[in-house]
Amino acid sequence: MKKLWFFLLIWALFAGCKEEESPEIDAFIFGKWNLFCEDNCMQIYKLDKGKLYVDDMNSFRDSPIITYKSTPLSEDFALLAQNLRDAFPESYLLPRGLEFIACPNCAEEGGYYLAFENREGVLWWQIGTIPEIWPEEIKPFMLQLVETIDQLPDR
Repeated sequence: MKKLWFFLLIWALFAGCKEEESPEIDAFIFGKWNLFCEDNCMQIYKLDKGKLYVDDMNSFRDSPIITYKSTPLSEDFALLAQNLRDAFPESYLLPRGLEFIACPNCAEEGGYYLAFENREGVLWWQIGTIPEIWPEEIKPFMLQLVETIDQLPDR
């Protein structure tokens, strides 16, 4: 019995010695959505392997999974998206994954959607549309997000 406990202790020590790894990120997703609108209620983009794709949906009501057009936007637009990705406030947002941030009335007013996607799944954030209640740590990024979305085609 002592040998079994010794073996389990050694196994537990080695199992817990894995190095910390950054999550593998395959795609950066960003955009805005509005729940109560009549026409195109979302504008979502996916930066994947240097190419930028726009959604081909009218709202999240169309499907629980966002789908994208198969033809990427021009390289100029992909560069704008890459600049946004490079500015992403990881130290503030990564620990707050799967959260609504400054989004008290998301159901009525919509919000901004951010996500990282990889083989394991999606890590997302929903951020409200009211700049006055954005946390200071993300305000510069959010202003860049709004500006970037305004420069991108929505279809």
